[in-house]
Amino acid sequence: MNSFQGYLLKFGYIVLSHQYIQLDTYQAVPNQRTELSAYRDNTNYLQRTTSPNHKTTLRFDTLPLTLEEKIEIQNQMRQGLINETERKYSITYWNDETNEYITAEFYMPDVTYTIRSITEYSINYEPVHYEFIQY
Repeated sequence: MNSFQGYLLKFGYIVLSHQYIQLDTYQAVPNQRTELSAYRDNTNYLQRTTSPNHKTTLRFDTLPLTLEEKIEIQNQMRQGLINETERKYSITYWNDETNEYITAEFYMPDVTYTIRSITEYSINYEPVHYEFIQY
């Protein structure tokens, strides 16, 4: 049975609108493994101790945005904000490795905003790159 529900990211209970995302830039790197220790023994065989606590990274670029659209995206994301100082979010995402939705806590690194143009009443932005790294 297909459990996909038509969205990629949900912040808290709000689905992030796809209309602002360049879908060909969306990248999910689910269930990344972390080595607690790794070495080659005297027969050159790799010995690994892998953490069972896998991590996911999510990245995407927006389309070019107006100030109002940027604020709308920020308001949607804010619905999942757990800690403003840490930029810690609760995000539900489509996990392509397990083909199911997973809810986890992520932090958002610094975001760069590049201005395309300004008018008397608004700002137009180049695409904005967002990244979320699981705790």
